[in-house]
Amino acid sequence: MLAGTALRHQMILPQQQYVYDYWRSKCKAGRLPRRADIEPSDICEYLPMITVVEACPLSEQTRFKYRLAGTGFWELFEDEISGQYIDELPIGNRCEYWHRVLQRVMEFRRPSAGVTKPGTPMRGHLAQFWIRLPLSDDGETVTSILGFDHLVKYDEIKQQTAMPEKIFA
Repeated sequence: MLAGTALRHQMILPQQQYVYDYWRSKCKAGRLPRRADIEPSDICEYLPMITVVEACPLSEQTRFKYRLAGTGFWELFEDEISGQYIDELPIGNRCEYWHRVLQRVMEFRRPSAGVTKPGTPMRGHLAQFWIRLPLSDDGETVTSILGFDHLVKYDEIKQQTAMPEKIFA
């Protein structure tokens, strides 16, 4: 479940890698960390773009609700999103995208990372680099998902990405 570092090496931004490494440090004996294991003061620099999403199973499908959303999401959505379901947000067809991502994190009990467009009005000039990390009350069953997002203007992406080390012979 938690073996290997292939996902970390796919992350482009050092901010994503930091949050991922922090989450990994909370995984003990191959078990998923609890929400209580995440200490906000350890990741205070990233808190504005941190989320905690909870799965709310229904008879036919699962809805995902933002239990916590950092202040940076106010700028993205121009509204408070804590307490809202993903399908209530003004993200158009991105709702299906996020539902698939979160469902996959829950089903496979593994982190997921990527980049997409935010899908919100007036934010088409941004790339949304994201990571979603499973949390569990019992170490096994995913009960919530820790998220971190980093928004970058398309014309600044080269400046923001981690540069590979140069090797000289």
